Amino acid sequence: MYTSSLNKNSGDYQQETPANTVFKWNYIDCGYPMVTNLGNSGDGVMATEDKFGMIFPGPNGEWYSASAISIGAYTAAGKTPQVDGSVPATDTATTSAGLDIQMDCETAAATGLEVVVGGGPLGGNHALTVGTHHGYIDATFITPDWTDFDGCGIGWRKVEDFNDGHVPILDAGSAADGIYTDFAAFGAMTDTDIRTMTDKNDSGTSTVTDVTAVPVNGQNMRLRIYVDSDGAVTYHHVNNAVAGAGALAAPAGAAAFSFDSGDKIVPYFFSSSDTAAADVLYLKDITVKKYPGTDAYATQV
Repeated sequence: MYTSSLNKNSGDYQQETPANTVFKWNYIDCGYPMVTNLGNSGDGVMATEDKFGMIFPGPNGEWYSASAISIGAYTAAGKTPQVDGSVPATDTATTSAGLDIQMDCETAAATGLEVVVGGGPLGGNHALTVGTHHGYIDATFITPDWTDFDGCGIGWRKVEDFNDGHVPILDAGSAADGIYTDFAAFGAMTDTDIRTMTDKNDSGTSTVTDVTAVPVNGQNMRLRIYVDSDGAVTYHHVNNAVAGAGALAAPAGAAAFSFDSGDKIVPYFFSSSDTAAADVLYLKDITVKKYPGTDAYATQV
């Protein structure tokens, strides 16, 4: 049985079935993620771009994999990604709890994560093939102080092995080379703005747009990037709503961007600290959907 809807903002699309869900996790409804042991040169010590994995329990007992790299050096004082805070029975727009993804923020600046959800960075069932599929990644984050984090958001990128140079470019929110050949990212870039950043066919210069939205201390920041079957990317956002809920709206001023037909792209989220500070950055809810065939709904409602 499936549902159909013209409302892309709600997350209801043509032929909605369990097979359309690539990844689904919520800090209240699901079990706590399992993280592989962290450590390279020593227990709990990692260099930038060291790889590790995570398993996320879904809401119906299913399991989803994720592949991650450390951004910046991670010391034995770092914090393994774990559910923290006082988890309530029902989320509110200001509940400070979830999966803490700050990594080594307390020790050093510019530390964080890049995580490909649903599989690995080189593709698989979690990947969309432009021209064959359409879908989205949607995630909700919160922190008491956004000035402690330069980077936090979501994206789609062409299949390629991890490169730790990507997230620092997102942190800066600048038009420098975003490293990956093709990508579209959306989220908090610098500690004051929500921005979009894209690059196509390895141009060497990213396109950055400071959209009319800002992250707010102590409020949920929900983001969505939708990719049509023709490769066109649209962005949606809402602050101060329950995790995974609220009325998403397209931020003003985002530059138009499309992936090329045939591109295979994977979903990811990222984080990076601005300064060494005793702070938390929580992922509260994340969903990735993948639909077969062409998108029957050409307009956003």
